[in-house]
Amino acid sequence: MHKQLVQFVDFVVGAKSNRLLDNMTQSEVRRNTVLFLGILSVIGVFVIVLQLLGQNTSGLNNVILNFAWGGFYLAAFTLVYFVNLSKSWCIRISFSIILVEGFIAIIRWLVYKDPSPGEGTVVGVMIGLILGAIFLPWSPKQTAIISVVWIVGAVSSLAVSQHSEDFSISAAIFVYIAITIPGIMISVFRQTRFQDQFDLHFLQTRYDEVREELQAAKSIHERGFPKPKSSGDIRFTYAYRPMSQMGGDSIFASIEHPGEAQSPITLVLFDVTGHGLSAALTANRLQGELMRIMGEDPTIDPGELLTKLDRYVCLTLADSAVLVTAIAINADPKLGVFRIANAGHPAAILRNPRGTTQRFESTAPVLGVGVGDEINPTVEEHTFEPGDSLIMYTDGVSEAASETGELYTSKGVERLLEGDWTEQAERWPEKILRDVENQRAGSASDDILIVELYRA
Repeated sequence: MHKQLVQFVDFVVGAKSNRLLDNMTQSEVRRNTVLFLGILSVIGVFVIVLQLLGQNTSGLNNVILNFAWGGFYLAAFTLVYFVNLSKSWCIRISFSIILVEGFIAIIRWLVYKDPSPGEGTVVGVMIGLILGAIFLPWSPKQTAIISVVWIVGAVSSLAVSQHSEDFSISAAIFVYIAITIPGIMISVFRQTRFQDQFDLHFLQTRYDEVREELQAAKSIHERGFPKPKSSGDIRFTYAYRPMSQMGGDSIFASIEHPGEAQSPITLVLFDVTGHGLSAALTANRLQGELMRIMGEDPTIDPGELLTKLDRYVCLTLADSAVLVTAIAINADPKLGVFRIANAGHPAAILRNPRGTTQRFESTAPVLGVGVGDEINPTVEEHTFEPGDSLIMYTDGVSEAASETGELYTSKGVERLLEGDWTEQAERWPEKILRDVENQRAGSASDDILIVELYRA
C-alpha cells in the first residue's frame, strides 16, 4: 500500500521527473530543503507564541494542536537534516508541509467550528509556497498542483460551514486563489530562467563543438596545400586569405623529381564556385583527383591535365552545379620554358626582372560546363629566364572593389608589378595581398589566393 501511494504521489506531482531537480545535486536539494523547513519552523513557532499570548488558558486543545503543528515542522526539519534522504523524498516532504497547513485548517474547523481556514493558515500557505518556489526545485506544474489541492480543500470548507452575514464567500475564494499566485509565478520564472540558461549552455556547447569541427576541417583542408618551395631553380610561394574559415581556392603542386634542383614543376591553381565549407570540400575532392592524374602521368601536358580535370568535374559534380576555373603550368628549368593552359581563370601575368609584364589570358571555358564536350585548352609556351616571376591569382583579387566601386582587376596587379623594380625580401603574393586589402572597401567578399612561380 505504501509503495502504491508513493507511486501515485510521484505520478501526480512528478517528484522524479523534474528538470530543475535533475540538474541539482542531492546535497544542494537537502541543504535547500533544510533551509526551507528551518525558516517555516521559526515562523511557525513565532505564530504559536503570538497566538498563545492572545488566547485564554482554557484553550488547551488549541495549545495542543498548535504544538502538534509546530512539531510536524520540527520533525520534518530533523528528518531531512540528519537522514541522508534522496532528492525525491526531500521534495515529497516539502509538499507534505504545505498540505499539512490545509489539514490543520480542517482540524480547526472540526474542533473549533472555524468558518474556514483562518488568517494564520492563509499566511502559512502563502509563505510556504513562496519559500518552496524560491529554495526548492519545484516546477510550475508541481507548484500549481499543490496550489489546486489547497484551493479545493479551502473552498470545500466554505461549502460545509456556516458564516456570519458579513462574511464574503467570493472574497474568501479570491484570497485562497490569490495566495498561490506568487509561488506559481516564482516557479514559472525559475523554470524559464533555467530553460534559458539550459538553451544557452546547449547552444554554447554546440557552438564549441562546431567550432572545433570547423577548425579540424580547416586543418585538413589546408594540409592539402603544398608547402612553398624556396630551393632549386624553379620555386613558388603563395598567400591565402579565405573569406571565412576556409574556401574553394586551392593550389596543387607536383615536383617531377623531388630533391633535384632542376626538376620540372607542375602547378595547378583553381577556384571552385561558392564559399565556405561546401566549396572547401569540393576543392579537396579536386586535390585528390589531381594527385591521381599526376600519379599516373607526372609529365602530363597542362592542356591534357585540365581536360581530364574537366571530365572529372562534369561526371562527379554536375548535379551540384559546380563550376571551376583553373590554370595549369609546367615549368622546366632545363629547357628554360614554362607551358601554361588557362580555363576560365583570371589572366596570369609574367614579370621579367626589368618590370615588363605579359598576360596569359584564358584559352578555354570554365571546367564543368558540359558532359561529353572536351574543352581542349590551348597551351602557350614561353621562355622562363632567371629572375622571371609568373603571378597567378583568383577572382578575389581582380573583383575586390574600392569605396567608389572600382574593381582592382588584372590592371591593378600589373600596375603594382610594373611599379616596383627593386629586389626585396618580400615576395609578390604578400605585396599584392597587402595592396588589395589597402584599396578594398570593407571586408573581403571572396576568397583570395595569390601564387608566384619564379626562377632563381
